[in-house]
Amino acid sequence: MTLGAFSPQAFAQAGGSPPTSPAAVANPFAAPPPGAKRVSVSKAVFGDAGVIVNARDDGFIEVAAAGPQKTVLLQLRTLAARAWVDSTLRMMKARVKKASAPRSYRSDIAEFGTGTTMALTRTVNAGNSDFALAFADGPQSSFTVPIEPEEADVFVAIIRKAVTQSAQMLERSDTTAAKSDSTKSDSAKSDSAAAKPKKKKPAAKPHAAPAPKPDSTKPAASKAAPVKPTPA
Repeated sequence: MTLGAFSPQAFAQAGGSPPTSPAAVANPFAAPPPGAKRVSVSKAVFGDAGVIVNARDDGFIEVAAAGPQKTVLLQLRTLAARAWVDSTLRMMKARVKKASAPRSYRSDIAEFGTGTTMALTRTVNAGNSDFALAFADGPQSSFTVPIEPEEADVFVAIIRKAVTQSAQMLERSDTTAAKSDSTKSDSAKSDSAAAKPKKKKPAAKPHAAPAPKPDSTKPAASKAAPVKPTPA
C-alpha cells in the first residue's frame, strides 16, 4: 500500500474537509488584565530553560518558562505561591541519611482552573542532592530541566520576591482605592449639604426707642420752702 501526501484541494474534490489547524492559545503575557499593573521581577536562565517572573497588583504572579522545545505560561495566586515557597524550602532543607535508599521529593503548584503546573524536584542518592525544574501544561506536554543546587535556591528566592512584591502592590492598590472612595464620599456629603436650601432666619422685630434720659448738665429746679404761719 502506497501512502502519499494530499493537498487541501484533493480533500475537497474527494468530498472531505481539509484538516484544520489547532486554535492559537492566548498569551496571558501579551498584556496584563484590564486595570492590573505588571512589574518585572526576574529574567534568568536555569539549566537549558529561560524563565521570566512578573508580579501584578491584582494578587497574581506570572511565570513563563521556555524549554528547548516548549514554552509554559502560568498565572499563580499570591497566596498559593507563598505556600509553595514555604513547602519547597522545607523539602530542600530536609535531612536524609547517607545510608538511606535513594529518595525523590517533589514540590509542585498548579494554576487555578487549568492543568498547567510547575514543580521543583529533589533526588537524594548517597547523601547527594540533584535538583530539576519541571513545567507542564497537560499530561502529555511537559519538560524537565536539571539545575544546580545553587540555581534551585535562586529560583525559590525569585518566586518569594515576586510574592512579596505582588502583596505590597495589592496593599497599595487597596489603600489608594479606599482613599479614593473616602474622598468621593466626603465630596458627595459636601455636595448634598450645598444642595439643601438654607433656612431663613426670622426678621428681627423693631425695638422701641428708649425714653430720653434727663440732662444732667441742667441744674435741678429748686422747690420753694413751705411758709410757716406766725401766731397773732
